[in-house]
Amino acid sequence: MKQRGRNSNYPDEIQTWRKGERVPEWLSNVAAIVGIDDKKGSYILDTIPNSAGGFEIKESSGTNVLVRVAKVEDYVCYGDGKIFTLNPIQLNLLYNVI
Repeated sequence: MKQRGRNSNYPDEIQTWRKGERVPEWLSNVAAIVGIDDKKGSYILDTIPNSAGGFEIKESSGTNVLVRVAKVEDYVCYGDGKIFTLNPIQLNLLYNVI
């Protein structure tokens, strides 16, 4: 996805992932993996649920948190070598969603 305007706080282009989708390589390379889903053939990430309905993804070492996702419908984003989250409203305001 490409940015709609010019906001220097966010990358010009990003890739996104949501829980339940196939885990992309940019995420599986840095996140802790606990298994493979036999039905989808996708990695299963090491996650910890939080009380607000979101979750944390552990980094590959398994000791630190890679990213905190506030709500399950939020997106994990990757761009300019950074991993961060955006909720659906933020994503629609910042990026051209195809």
